Amino acid sequence: MKKKFTYPFLWGMLGLGMLILGTASLVLVNFTKILHIFILILFVSQLTLSLMKRGNTKFITWLASSGTIVILLELVFLLHYHYILLCVNAFAAIIMGFLLLVFSMNSARRAQTQKGQQAKRYKIFMIGVKSLGAIAGVLMVAIVGFIMLLAVSPKLGIHLFFDQTNSYHPEKKSTETVMKDGTLYINDIQYGTKYPNSFLDIYISHHDRTTIRPTYIFIHGGGFVTGDKVEEDKAGRSEFDYYTSFTNAGYNVVSINYAFAPEYAYPTPMSQISEAITFLKTHANEYGLDMEKVILGGSSAGGHIIGQFAMIQTDQDYAQEMKIPSVLAVDSIKGIIFNSALFKPTKFAQSKDSWLKDYLWSIYGRAYWGNDYETNQYAKQADLVKNVTNNYPPVFISDGNTASFYKQASAFDKKLTALGIEHQFNYYEKKVATLPHGYEVTFDQHYAQKNMKKMLRFVENQME
Repeated sequence: MKKKFTYPFLWGMLGLGMLILGTASLVLVNFTKILHIFILILFVSQLTLSLMKRGNTKFITWLASSGTIVILLELVFLLHYHYILLCVNAFAAIIMGFLLLVFSMNSARRAQTQKGQQAKRYKIFMIGVKSLGAIAGVLMVAIVGFIMLLAVSPKLGIHLFFDQTNSYHPEKKSTETVMKDGTLYINDIQYGTKYPNSFLDIYISHHDRTTIRPTYIFIHGGGFVTGDKVEEDKAGRSEFDYYTSFTNAGYNVVSINYAFAPEYAYPTPMSQISEAITFLKTHANEYGLDMEKVILGGSSAGGHIIGQFAMIQTDQDYAQEMKIPSVLAVDSIKGIIFNSALFKPTKFAQSKDSWLKDYLWSIYGRAYWGNDYETNQYAKQADLVKNVTNNYPPVFISDGNTASFYKQASAFDKKLTALGIEHQFNYYEKKVATLPHGYEVTFDQHYAQKNMKKMLRFVENQME
């Protein structure tokens, strides 16, 4: 009789463990395999317990059969990572966890009908289970259900949590404004009609459009799903200081908007940048833009977009593979600036400094390249470290040292060195200052100002 009354507790603990680990494996993206090793152990334990149970019911038999199937799927997943298998196994653990918790409570309830000291023990157990279930049950179902929905498609979460707009209409009417430092700011110029968000801003040095000046073309960040050409990366919320630093140094600046994923996924932004560049070349004299002396730049996701766009311009084989024709001559691109840029999409969610940021970045990656971005051909095609060639222009790289892509930046730095490409990597260690992702555009930060001075010196050197 003693064994009989231990089963409800064991089923309950197995169920709780599966529920927690299954949910965690969808959120803690850098611990996926470790968590699934523990899930495998729990399913092996479930199978063992099912086989040990005397007087097997149909449900116990089903537990043994389904447990065997999941064990096999887990082994396949651990040997060969695939996102669909990750979801199937995580969902199986979550659903099985709920079923085992219900089965545990029902078994314990039946045990209460038995007379004797052991049934009294389970009375206390059931009071605790019922109290916990009443308080946390609905909340748990809602949270786990939402996480499961995000695992299937990131679209719902992106629309809930981000101020995202894909529109064919500008946020403001296009106007010309002379700023305090004398920069002429022209907002929301439409450069195309095929895609939404096809608008750009132009900053003209000394409000003098008659003088043809070198042009800095900048792409904002925002994880491919949000952001704006004025506010730059939502993480930084820096507005005009970044741009006017260039205009005050004698350059004209263009900041370009693009459509957001998941509705407009990879490689849509590259096509839009091509449209914008074509527009700028056509209207260069109107705005005083020297399109034969161009610096390309971007922050975070924008850095990746502009970096891949530059590969299309400088490598005709790559342009053919992308099916996006080049629109800028190689010798017109004088340099490229990367601020906290993504370089290796398959490692988008591997900063390992913040589990929450890595989880959000995994959602961005799935929105832009697809659910299986860690292994699919599109993310591999977009790998700047892997695909850069020795025909690439001079490069300036900077990155924060906390919750950012500094390891990827270092890998890109090493690849450029191996290829013999002129470049500069400006990176401050944590012992100097703690600098977050996108710090370069936050001008109340001392090291952002230092980084800007180095960027301007880099640009000046490329114009000589």
